[in-house]
Parts: sequence; structure tokens; C-alpha cells
Amino acid sequence: MDRFPAVCTQVASILLANLFFAASLDASGHTIHIGRLALGFGLDSSTKELSQALTPKVEAVRTKLSESRHALHTLNGPGSVPAHPVQEVNDLVTRTGTDLDEAIEQVGAPELAGLRAWSADKLRSIQEQLKALPVQTAVAFPGFSNPRAIALVANLKSRPLPAKAGSAAPKTMTKTVPADVSDRLLDKLGDVVDRIFFLASHDDLEVKLWVGSTPAQKVDFRFWTQGQIKGSAPEPVTIRTNGKKEHILRGLYSYLATLPQKSGSHLIAYPSQAGAPAGGLASEQLDLVTGSNFFCCHFDDGYCQHVADEKECHS
Repeated sequence: MDRFPAVCTQVASILLANLFFAASLDASGHTIHIGRLALGFGLDSSTKELSQALTPKVEAVRTKLSESRHALHTLNGPGSVPAHPVQEVNDLVTRTGTDLDEAIEQVGAPELAGLRAWSADKLRSIQEQLKALPVQTAVAFPGFSNPRAIALVANLKSRPLPAKAGSAAPKTMTKTVPADVSDRLLDKLGDVVDRIFFLASHDDLEVKLWVGSTPAQKVDFRFWTQGQIKGSAPEPVTIRTNGKKEHILRGLYSYLATLPQKSGSHLIAYPSQAGAPAGGLASEQLDLVTGSNFFCCHFDDGYCQHVADEKECHS
């Protein structure tokens, strides 16, 4: 009996040591169960506050986009094909881009500059695709309040809607794009907003980035974002290949990989620098939102790209 307190102390020490070891293996806040005892362990991520601040702002953008899409006028275009007015679609894309940009900026964190740059790049691409769409013309008779069921004439050969007695039916020429075509672009717009919302709501705003190079290693890979928030941009980050760095914020980055040589440094840059040799494969931009967390620079061929893993870099 004299030894009982000492034995209990040893057992308790071993139990606590095992508990803390298990907690160190799981930093996601999972609960550890021992018999009927449940203990919660977890470590907050370094971006938890950013995620909590960004999530409701992007959620508001999602809600507004959904409501605005529902309010788009659906017209009868040529051949009775459903169509949307070009101006309405263009205004919706522009307005959503502005809302999303402001949502990121209002958090006031320079660390989100890369994510802001990624958003702006995707919105710019959608706007360019919208401008390239073939535009059609429909005759509209205003006065119908339901935007999804507004009655329009399919083309000039169609029979117009009856006018009020003693008056001519007013009509305007409206530029449209087929609804299925514009809807595909608006789906892409929604994907951009949804992606940022998912990352924020799941506190997944940072990654561990691995950068490799072939055939030479120990190459300095320096990357930075072109965007900025609140008048400042994060400092450039350097990884020496083959190497990795944790807590890199998701976003879109430019980079410069420098391989020292006796005849002068061999450079691979994105965007390409003036005077860079033409030809060969084009380098990819460092995309840490939709791209993999493994990046590889091939100095023999003069380009860098995302790869699936370290093995693919050296295969």
C-alpha cells in the first residue's frame, strides 16, 4: 500500500505522455477517446483568423451572385433559343469580380495578396471569353416583370405581341448570347467564388511547397506576388532546390529560378524576362490555389511546371 501512490503517479505520467504524443500527431482538433473519457486536443492553424474573417465576406458574394443569376432576363433569341442580354451578363461578371476583390481586400491582410491576384486573373480570363462570344440580336417588348419568363420575339419574322388598342407596341433591339453559352461562363465565375469560399471556410489558406530542379540542384527559387493589400506586398520567398517551405499562403505567384554558371547565371522566370531565349516549352505560373504543391524547374529545357510529386520532377 505504501507503494500505491508512486505506482499511480507513474501510470498517470505514462498515460499523459501517450496522450500528448497522440495529440502531436493530430493538429486538426480531433477528439481522443479512452474508455468513457474523451479529451479534445488540437492546434490552431496560423491562418485561422484570416479564414474566419474572409469566410463571411466571400459567402456574401456567393449569395449575391446566386440572386443576380436568378434575376437575369431570359429572352427568346433567334431560332427560339433561350438567350441572356449581353450587357446584363457582362455587368454581372464585372460586379462579382469587384465584390470578390473587395471581400479579400477588406480583410486587410497583406498575406492574402496572392489569393487576390489569383481571383483577378481568373476574372480577367472570364471577361475575355465573354468578349469573344458571338453576339446575336433580338427584338424586345418591355413591360413584363418576370425576368425568367419575359416574352420576346424570336426574330423579325416572328409575329409580334399584340399591342394595346390605339398604340404601337414599343420594341428595342437587344444584343444577346445563347443562355447555355453564357451560363457556362457564369458557372466558371461561380467556381472561382466557391473555391475561395471553400478554402476560407475549411481554414485551408496555406500549403507546404516543395520545389525541385533538374539536372542541377541547390538552385535558388525566388517567388512573389504581384498583388498587394493595404499598400504593401509580402516579401519574396526563396527556396533552395530540392527543398520545401511550410506556411506558404495560397495564391498566384511570379518567380525567378537562378542557376549560377561559370559563363553567367542561367535564369528561368515567370513572366519571361526581356532577352530570354525563344522556343522550348513555356513555363507555368506558380498557382497554389488549383495547382499542386510540387513545382519543378528543368534547366536543360528552360521551363518550370507543376508536378504531381518529387518523383515526377526527376523522372
